Amino acid sequence: MHTKNVPETLWRSTLDDLSRTYDGALVSLEIVGGDLGAETAVVDQPLRGITQDRDGVTIGFAKAGGIHLQHRVEHPRDLRVVESDEGALMALELEEKQGTSTLVHFRWPMRPEIFDPAVE
Repeated sequence: MHTKNVPETLWRSTLDDLSRTYDGALVSLEIVGGDLGAETAVVDQPLRGITQDRDGVTIGFAKAGGIHLQHRVEHPRDLRVVESDEGALMALELEEKQGTSTLVHFRWPMRPEIFDPAVE
């Protein structure tokens, strides 16, 4: 397993690429830190995008019945990508300034070519 820190200048392009590549992948959302300890907020729901604006990052999920959920991370200070030894995406971690981390766990480690329609 490898954890890669993403430089802040590459956050938007990295999140855009992940959103395009892994749209529909089943993910879970875990919030770790502070008084919470560890709390799972979303379990095995389709990813519908991760976007960045000047104030933070929004993670979107789809649920049955056309319901959409969003989780907002205000003013993150670090973005990390966790990969398996084979290079498959396992998780995305956003750490907030006060130390709370939001983790997006992929149900199965996923290689990008699984979701890329250009690859046959």
